[in-house]
Amino acid sequence: MRRLPPWFWLILALVFGTTATVMALGWLKGQSQQQARQQPAVKLRPVVVAAKDIEAASALSPEQVVIRHWPQESCPPGSFTRPEEVAGRVAASQFKAGEPILEVKLAPQGAMAGLTALLGPEKRAMTVKVDEASGVAGFLAPGNRVDVVVTIDKGEFSKDPVSKVVLQNLRVLGTGQSIERRPGDKPQVVPTVTLEVTPEEGERLALAAREGYVSLALRNHANQEVISTGGVKTTHLMQGPVATAMWEKNEATSMPAPRLVEIIRGLDAKVEKVRPEGAPIAPH
Repeated sequence: MRRLPPWFWLILALVFGTTATVMALGWLKGQSQQQARQQPAVKLRPVVVAAKDIEAASALSPEQVVIRHWPQESCPPGSFTRPEEVAGRVAASQFKAGEPILEVKLAPQGAMAGLTALLGPEKRAMTVKVDEASGVAGFLAPGNRVDVVVTIDKGEFSKDPVSKVVLQNLRVLGTGQSIERRPGDKPQVVPTVTLEVTPEEGERLALAAREGYVSLALRNHANQEVISTGGVKTTHLMQGPVATAMWEKNEATSMPAPRLVEIIRGLDAKVEKVRPEGAPIAPH
């Protein structure tokens, strides 16, 4: 029997390989189509999102928003489906590009653009003067929380100044003329800080700014605790064991050195150390 040439077996192998590949691809395609028919179609819903970064206290315009389709099950509560629904609304906080526009992050209907859009219900905005020290060296930013400390050194406290925390956990609305902190902003000293207060807190803040020196203490966002303090006077500032020990040490080092005095009694003579008259003695 005549042998078949090698090229014949090569062609035969290619034919069988191609046939097997086509059959496998067809089977896989059929399986995927069958699974697609078995799975329910994902329902999409239009959602209004920010087309670019939107600053707080600014009114929304059609150019600032765009429609994106989200799976209906994962649409955030309070989102909008049409740009007309948010046109003219004021942002109560900053929106990042691609972030959904939500009702909870918008000012109430009819609110005007500006600082008033950032105020909570029954709240007021009040501005106080600060310097580099009282303004936490320029590290204050909108959204921070601060305590107000006042130092008074006049009137009945002229001889014994007092310092007291008078307000706690106030929200910073703005620094200088800025009401939004942008990424990359460097700390800078500003002449004023605007705080969110209730009417009663506004009265206390106004009186503190008039009667004494106001300082702001930056606090942690997670710390909402209000602590009652009794204040401190100058006479109380240096009390306690540490302060007493320091005072005694200073007094001891400030005493004049003893003098050597020769005392002669009869035929005996000896040298004794004595302190000059009027030298202070450290208290015991």
